[in-house]
Amino acid sequence: MKYIAKMMLALLASVALVIPAYAWDFSASGTMTTGFNITSTKSNSDADSSSAGSGVSSAGSALTLKSTNTDADGNTATFSYTADWDDDLDETIKVSGSKKVGKWTGSADVSYNINAVGCSNASYAYATSDNASVDGDGDNSTIVAGTAAACAAQQTGEDRGAITLTDGTLTIVLGEASHLSGQNASTGSSAGGSQTMQSTGFDGGVGAMVGAFHGVSVGYKVSDTISVTGAYQSTGDQNDLLGGMDFNDGETAAYGTTGMGVSASIGAGPATIGVTVGNASTADNSGAGGSLKTTASAMGLGVKIDLGDIDPFISFGSNSFKGSETEAENKHGGSELGLTYAMGSDTIVVFIGNTSDQVGKDDKPTKYSSMELGYNTTVGPASLKIGYGTKSTADADNTAVDGASYSDLEVSMGLSF
Repeated sequence: MKYIAKMMLALLASVALVIPAYAWDFSASGTMTTGFNITSTKSNSDADSSSAGSGVSSAGSALTLKSTNTDADGNTATFSYTADWDDDLDETIKVSGSKKVGKWTGSADVSYNINAVGCSNASYAYATSDNASVDGDGDNSTIVAGTAAACAAQQTGEDRGAITLTDGTLTIVLGEASHLSGQNASTGSSAGGSQTMQSTGFDGGVGAMVGAFHGVSVGYKVSDTISVTGAYQSTGDQNDLLGGMDFNDGETAAYGTTGMGVSASIGAGPATIGVTVGNASTADNSGAGGSLKTTASAMGLGVKIDLGDIDPFISFGSNSFKGSETEAENKHGGSELGLTYAMGSDTIVVFIGNTSDQVGKDDKPTKYSSMELGYNTTVGPASLKIGYGTKSTADADNTAVDGASYSDLEVSMGLSF
């Protein structure tokens, strides 16, 4: 597969450089981020403070090679190769494009991770009959299975995606896509003080617990300040209620999900208000008449206010999913508020948040209180961010985390090239 990657890079260079008649534009990009932070943590109220993780750090983001073509009719095609480290090295090739016929424009993309396996499923050793040593030549040698070796992440199936059709006023999306908005409107600092809403299949900002799911959505632009999107989910994908909530009644892969939701964005003077509400439930698709059922509801609200240099924001979320027979119920909610204050090209960020995660009907929720202050500026071509954040945890029935605290002072510098 590495040879394939090299061939793709050679092809990309050939298209971009050797055949300029087709007007393919070539670009290469990457980003390096470095920083220094001072972190203090306590795992619970009785634990001692720890400063593990403090010090200087650095991380390179995705390296991307890209070539784009636009023809005389306005149709576009983009080919890219991306190498990115996320616990392992991912190599991704992607082709995206759009085509226009009359007033309608259609767009879609296909991408694959081309990583080589780079390992074996199991390792083996030859042992002599007396087990005195490893010996592959002895007449009485036997093969002994060793420890399985971990394999790098790689593509596990066909790419899933969606086709989008729009005439500028009406937008139709069919396939796997983020059909609904979570409506999080918050801005945080470079410090790690904020807390996301977390469940088995979701880890995102405060708002509606929605993500990518198989379905269809229709969006309509009512005016320059008002737009509405309605979405319908129908899928056999497991643990995927509205793309963010899980089966909670012990359902098997024979069960599927149906759901509906609405997102709206409304401009009212200096404020932009976003609202999402949705519901979903599971059912046995096998025809066996299984009675297991999870019902889920999601609600998110986001408000941004443009007051010139000062831009306040509010985010709110309330979500739950419950099994009918197990009565296992998860509840995830929270609120965030703050503002960004522009001083020329510099920005000050103020953030305050509270979230709550309850897992199980008898569980007392884990509550988080967080705060962040940030200052963002530039030094020549480099971005410079300074942030301070704190977070505290309260959980009445889990002494392992009750009273936990976290504080972080972080200075980060980034350079894109």
